[in-house]
Amino acid sequence: MNTPRFVWSSLLFVVLAWSASTASAAAPPAAPASSQDGFTSAGAPAPDSADRFGEVPEFQFEDSRGGTLSKKDLLGAPWIAVPFFLRCTGPCPSITRDIRARLHDEFQGTPVRIVSFSIDPEIDTPEELRAYADSIEADPERWLFVRSRTEFEMHDFIRDGLMVPLQRNADAEDPGAAITHGTRMPVIDAEGKIAGMYELADPALGENGLPLEESEPILEGRYGLLIARARALAGLEYLWPLPPAKGETSRIPLLNAILNGTAFVLLICGIFAIKSGAKKTHEVFMKLAFVFSAAFLGFYLYYHFKVQPIQGGPTPYHGAGALKIGYLVMLLTHIVLAVVNLPMVLRTFWLAHKEDWVRHKRLARWTFPIWAYVSLTGVLVYLMLYPLNPPA
Repeated sequence: MNTPRFVWSSLLFVVLAWSASTASAAAPPAAPASSQDGFTSAGAPAPDSADRFGEVPEFQFEDSRGGTLSKKDLLGAPWIAVPFFLRCTGPCPSITRDIRARLHDEFQGTPVRIVSFSIDPEIDTPEELRAYADSIEADPERWLFVRSRTEFEMHDFIRDGLMVPLQRNADAEDPGAAITHGTRMPVIDAEGKIAGMYELADPALGENGLPLEESEPILEGRYGLLIARARALAGLEYLWPLPPAKGETSRIPLLNAILNGTAFVLLICGIFAIKSGAKKTHEVFMKLAFVFSAAFLGFYLYYHFKVQPIQGGPTPYHGAGALKIGYLVMLLTHIVLAVVNLPMVLRTFWLAHKEDWVRHKRLARWTFPIWAYVSLTGVLVYLMLYPLNPPA
């Protein structure tokens, strides 16, 4: 095989794809996650948004563990506010189950806290709240249950402080329906300011009259945005000191692009080194390229299996026509060749380790150009999907 010809053919394809992408460079970036999928509102911003919706007033309530909890105690880390009461026969039981299943474990080992505010404090004593928290195995460090001394004090705080609708129904015969409240779940930042208000439908009722199984993806998306917002406020997805591009909700794609780009540069340096007869230098460059590519694979898997699900799924590409065809072709070849290339890279390294230079060189003629192509197109896919993504 003529290696230079293969390399130049690969680079020519990349240049053509890059040229197509730059045709839309003047277009504004993709819309943030907060405006997609139909389940968000102006009060539920994208995870990395700077929007704030007022400041939580000072408060000091009784804690289920026998102490008190104030606004000052919560400063320094984000927290999620949950209005509820133990006798509730409306959305409270379902939402509490969802918090236990979706949020509780998600925030284990993080600074994010969940605070459940009883809106029926004259019935929900600290002892009752503690027993309830124990029954659902709530982590007392991460999930707090509080109440005020009077109902008026708590209702005023919920309505005016957290901006969640609430009212007492004087004519209600069922004690579980005596108080009605919104299913809005505020997320508060480390400074005590409301950073988002995520409207959560009652899973027991379904979404817009749909059966539960059909509404579940919508509910997952709503919880996903709330989780992503809280994690972003805690800095948990910001793993690189550079700011994310517009349309991103995590710095991991940027980090992956940097890892891919670095691997590509190291590969080029490695091929020049071996062509110059600098075998040891070539070995160092190739091993470093492998380290950066392996780091990319680790972050890629983490992002796609851990981060994307809480962000509402993959970021869509909005280009059309030839631009979209070029992007999809590049993405498809990038993914397929990345899968094919991994065993080739490992085999090439193994042959070098065994000093089987004849077979090492023969396989490297194929491994190098594919590896270089995968690394470079990884950068281009990032650019087309984020900074250069046309508007929706």
